[in-house]
Amino acid sequence: MTISMTDYFQTRKADRKKETRYINVINKDSCTSCNSCATVCPVDCIYEVVSPVPSESYHQIDTSRCIGCQMCYRSPNDSSDFYQLTICPWNAIDMLHNPNVKPADQSVLEPYYRGSTADIPWTKLEEYSYQLFLDGEVFIPAGEGALHAVFAILQEESWMYSEEDNIRLVGETPEKTDTFTRYRATEAARDLLDVIFDGYERIFMD
Repeated sequence: MTISMTDYFQTRKADRKKETRYINVINKDSCTSCNSCATVCPVDCIYEVVSPVPSESYHQIDTSRCIGCQMCYRSPNDSSDFYQLTICPWNAIDMLHNPNVKPADQSVLEPYYRGSTADIPWTKLEEYSYQLFLDGEVFIPAGEGALHAVFAILQEESWMYSEEDNIRLVGETPEKTDTFTRYRATEAARDLLDVIFDGYERIFMD
């Protein structure tokens, strides 16, 4: 069943209890909002970002709740190829490595953050930054106060992230509702995230 972004975050369930090796992401430029993926998701973590122009609507996966089960990506079958792509008719879903599952305990982001490390939710920040890298935008639930505090800093122009000039990493006017805030990456943020997540595949396009 398709659920709108607003309705999803108003009734959003808790994050998954443990990390999964892979998470699924949707290429919004290829997605047609056909609802095939949302129909089979066992944890209901897929919602629709509705556009005034129907052809520009697309589905998105809440990466904090995705359990990497592959049900929206591939479906088991009886052929010699154990898994075949049978769910998304537009091949708009990719299964990517979860950056939180890695040999070292140190966050991928920590070496790039030159401020204080106190009270920074590294795991959550890394997860949402990964989504920002992949799709250029993130939807953070209102209850994630520590994350919103970090993103408020990212909205300010700063010298910390560039040797050339002061830059801001997140747009100045995020979309806010009672249940979530939608943050969008700036071009400078995309360049920086390319460095931070070197080796990971970016799927969003302009």
